[in-house]
Amino acid sequence: MNSASATNSPWRTLLVSSSAVLLAACATGQGLGPADTVQSWLWRMEKGMRKPGEKLVSHPDVVWKERQCAKLQRPFVDIDLNEVLPPRVTAGDEFSHRMVYSMCPLRTGEVVIGDLSRRITLKGNTVFEDVSRRFELKPGKWQLDAFIGIPAAAPPGVYAVEVAFSGGTLQFQRSVSLVVINQK
Repeated sequence: MNSASATNSPWRTLLVSSSAVLLAACATGQGLGPADTVQSWLWRMEKGMRKPGEKLVSHPDVVWKERQCAKLQRPFVDIDLNEVLPPRVTAGDEFSHRMVYSMCPLRTGEVVIGDLSRRITLKGNTVFEDVSRRFELKPGKWQLDAFIGIPAAAPPGVYAVEVAFSGGTLQFQRSVSLVVINQK
């Protein structure tokens, strides 16, 4: 084997592997176009890398400087991200809900305690709700991940996934859409 083919071998392997994965993703599409099928596969891959729970993303001192917390009315919270993956799920499967928030406390190291709820609604009617009582919003930037199963008998449609917090002087509510489709 010459040095040129040895150098190209890892790239060729990567290209062949990537092509096989993309073809497999396209072949398993349920009546979806290739771009939708690839996007769906990518969402599933990203969801698969998530773990439930909370994780510190940025140290409180970094957030304090970036958000210029000294100039804000505190405590202060900003929702940096509120998303579901995948945004389209088959009844009987689960999805991942991720919320990322940044919090500037009134005093260094202080938390805000309150109720954090996740609610799923269909046509304005609540079909699922989970409330974490005495939840602590912590200083810094935090990522919260949860996995929620959709019953196999769930009717298809556009659902709202709402996250809300109420504690002390802090309150927020955010919503994102989730599309549920029937199993094939």
